[in-house]
Amino acid sequence: MNTTEIDYSKYYWQNDLVRVRRSKPDDWKYHKYPQYDSDDRFFTDCEQELPYDDPLWREKWENYINANWNSEERICLAFETHDGEYVGGGNLHGINKRNGTFGMFVSADEERYAIAGAQLMLDYAFNELRLNNCHTGFIENDTIYQPVFVKLGFKLEGTRRQQVFHKGQYWNENLYGLLADEFNEKNKS
Repeated sequence: MNTTEIDYSKYYWQNDLVRVRRSKPDDWKYHKYPQYDSDDRFFTDCEQELPYDDPLWREKWENYINANWNSEERICLAFETHDGEYVGGGNLHGINKRNGTFGMFVSADEERYAIAGAQLMLDYAFNELRLNNCHTGFIENDTIYQPVFVKLGFKLEGTRRQQVFHKGQYWNENLYGLLADEFNEKNKS
């Protein structure tokens, strides 16, 4: 075996559906810049950005990955099929080891890939980093991301009223959380 190849036979970062790896600067090509007037873009970052062309999008993505490569507060990951096809990604962010808290975001071509990748990320955060509480938020009426997190076991913890302004109105942000014990109970082998 070539020393640069990874032996996936006992690879921690995989399950039946996906393998997870660190995001790379050249992954920009898999992250097509979103449709800027879409609900998907709004629900992802709670904002509408100005449009990008390929060179600007590439630069923005590469800067983001490079800035977070050695970060202890943000871990950026990519999801691939076992054949190496890129199908999505996510990140652990706002990692606070002192208090055992962190946030998470995932997105994938299909919900099943998002759930499979997120389960690996949560297992790492709860059972390797020994963090205890994962939190995230969704704009009210989000039908894109919120259902994925509910299937992972996240519970509604509260609402920040009129938190985000978009398209001429204020939107509530619903806050969700998952504890290590809840995750481990749900995912017992």
